[in-house]
Amino acid sequence: MGRATGYVLILAALAGMACHTMKPVTLEQLAVLKPDRAWVTAADQSVVVVAGPQMVGDTLVGYVRGEYQELPAANLKQVLVSRPSPRRTALLIAGIAVGFSGFAYLITGAIGGDKYLGSDYCEEHPEDPDCQAL
Repeated sequence: MGRATGYVLILAALAGMACHTMKPVTLEQLAVLKPDRAWVTAADQSVVVVAGPQMVGDTLVGYVRGEYQELPAANLKQVLVSRPSPRRTALLIAGIAVGFSGFAYLITGAIGGDKYLGSDYCEEHPEDPDCQAL
């Protein structure tokens, strides 16, 4: 595997980890999804991150800043969880691949060829049809 291919794969892996979006969920969905964390907006507009959120009856329980908390559902305004966004990930990977391919295409001399990198080539080979076009 070439160095360039390795870089593309590393960028794609990083992009895949980065492409998440925050989605609002109901408490019932939260119980089914069982996320690692949930961002909870209380009725007073304060937002806390709940680690290991679980529903026990009508109460959301979990750890807020390392302390066990019980948050009654009646006091909660919104619950957000981080979910993968495959469409954004695919677009980001495609954009990175196109950009990297274009950059590699330019660097390898595919436009104009390597023979023009030296400024004296056309002076030394005036019979070359490409030099006559320049």
